[in-house]
Amino acid sequence: MENKFQKISIVGYGNVGSHLVEAFCKAGIQVTHVLVKDPTRYHSQAYTFTSDYAELPKNQLIIACVPDDSVADVINQIDKSCPLAYTSGSVNLSNFNLSENIGVFYPLQTFSKNVILDISQIPFFIESNSVEFGKSLFDLASMLSSNVKYATSEERAKLHLAAVWVNNFTNHINYIAKEYLDSQKLDFEDLKPLLKETIRKIDANPPFDVQTGPARRGDLKTIEKHLAMLEERRKDIYHLLSESIQKTYSKK
Repeated sequence: MENKFQKISIVGYGNVGSHLVEAFCKAGIQVTHVLVKDPTRYHSQAYTFTSDYAELPKNQLIIACVPDDSVADVINQIDKSCPLAYTSGSVNLSNFNLSENIGVFYPLQTFSKNVILDISQIPFFIESNSVEFGKSLFDLASMLSSNVKYATSEERAKLHLAAVWVNNFTNHINYIAKEYLDSQKLDFEDLKPLLKETIRKIDANPPFDVQTGPARRGDLKTIEKHLAMLEERRKDIYHLLSESIQKTYSKK
């Protein structure tokens, strides 16, 4: 596959940036510079760590792997000769000067440093202010992943919202479960086979079809028993989720 960008620079070396740098290098795309706040913390034979925007090569693609509220600040400091894409799921492209080559290179996944991921299976969503630049970003993403699509800012915001439900809220519920079991001197490890089966089932079936549990059955006695075992903050969450499940299935 033709790739217009043989050399790129990365701004940010956190959870997303560190994974993308490694993925690009494995794909044979040269990362020349990585911009970080404190370059003395990092060392590499393959690319240069810097904290100075002026050191980023001109006329070279820059991918900004920074939090949503930092995207505008990064764009304002980049040399105007550099085409730029950012990895945010929720920042609207129309917020910026669309006369320049600005695009979105959004990998829909949760990233943590030192946690190995199969980049080839991660969906990438591409958007740009120009058809040509968008196609170049699409081709670049296709060198990393087998699942690359175009998405508008509105579509991407909706995907990001859904991702918060699937990942962030799910993880927080797991935290609540572990905190509760820890307080009762019980082992969260015993729930992991259940978690794996939950994921396996929705891999093959719509979530609606595989819902189980007391709220799904209308087992009010068990729900009341569980609520009595929880402190107020956790009780509110349990009640809200149970009520949502009950309403969902009462309509069907």
